[in-house]
Amino acid sequence: MAAWLTAASVAVGLADLLLLMVCWRRRSVLGGFCGAAGIALVVLAVASGSADRPAGAPIVIALVTLVMGTVLLVLGEAVWRLLEDAPDEDA
Repeated sequence: MAAWLTAASVAVGLADLLLLMVCWRRRSVLGGFCGAAGIALVVLAVASGSADRPAGAPIVIALVTLVMGTVLLVLGEAVWRLLEDAPDEDA
């Protein structure tokens, strides 16, 4: 069980880091905030878990913040495209 949680924490931590980097380049604040919170939760899970009793709840919460951050990034990009393609008011 501990090996699965270790692998999950590495995967979720790397995905949160990737989300944070993408949000930094696209200047998306809410998605970046969720990515940073997910990284902090993964660090918390690794620090608070032990070999006989690994911490799984922070990993699940970090996964939820990863999904939320990704959704916020996609929605923000969609709204930005809609605002860019809006027709002119003067025409």
